Amino acid sequence: MKVYLSMRQRFFSGDQMASDRVKPKKHKLSEMERKEEIAGYLFILPNFIGILIFVLFPTICSLLLGFVKWNPMQGLSNMRFAGLENFAGLANDALFTTSLKNNILFTIIYVPFSIVLALIVAGLLNRYVFFKVPIRLMTFMPYISSIVSVAYVWMILYYPSGGPINSILMSLGVQNPPQWLASPKTALISIIIMSIWHDVGYYMIIFLAAMQGISGELYESAAVDGAGGIKSFLKITVPMLGSNIMFVSILATINSFKVFDQVNTMVTDAGPGRSASVLVYAIYYYAFRKQNIGKASAIAVVLFLIIFVISMVQMRLKKKVTV
Repeated sequence: MKVYLSMRQRFFSGDQMASDRVKPKKHKLSEMERKEEIAGYLFILPNFIGILIFVLFPTICSLLLGFVKWNPMQGLSNMRFAGLENFAGLANDALFTTSLKNNILFTIIYVPFSIVLALIVAGLLNRYVFFKVPIRLMTFMPYISSIVSVAYVWMILYYPSGGPINSILMSLGVQNPPQWLASPKTALISIIIMSIWHDVGYYMIIFLAAMQGISGELYESAAVDGAGGIKSFLKITVPMLGSNIMFVSILATINSFKVFDQVNTMVTDAGPGRSASVLVYAIYYYAFRKQNIGKASAIAVVLFLIIFVISMVQMRLKKKVTV
């Protein structure tokens, strides 16, 4: 019995010791540490307040307004609950369906072309180009320029009769050059080309920073084995940039669904026959042209869900690529 009691005492005392080891003692903050912690919270407080006011609050309001019928020009007394009427009506809304199709097409063309072009430019600027710093700056300059200013410059370039692009095409023997922004067949493509040109410098900087972290010994070993520049780029550079490519693809996808300034500036009423209309333009049209806040908010919620789902899928893929 004594042996059993002693063993039992040792067992439970061991359990107690293990639990003591698992539960670390709370560190009591000193006066200096407490002041530093409070200072840290105070530093992030303005940013936190800004997110609450300009991000979280508008997001919640958009979600709630999607369930109401409201014309803001008639005051709050005109607001009435509409349930899912705004969301159900989107399926039969011509502007919404056209904008959604155009936005999907915009994303399908814009994202891969931007990534591939940024990779190529970053690879060239990383190894094979003289005066790298000025050329990098020139490549990045369009992104930091005003999108409206850039849009007006491209409007001049796209001018159907006498514009620089069509003049060059006609001098090369093209009899009927594209009408670009004046044609419903090419209006959206014209905006996509301008958007790629505007944003590719930003993606290039991300890839270039990652490329400079790749060890040069890998390229030297590949050169010893007889691999040329293109093969080294495809077999070494691109695989090493897997996580960066996924990150840029997320940014590019979000940017493709946020496009608005180009559409609003370069074409009138989203192009001939609404051929260049996108989801953000549809939100703007219903909110500020038709004063239909409920339908505009419903489209905003749908846009948020699309971006959220695509981003989550891409984040999952990014984790797999990283692993």
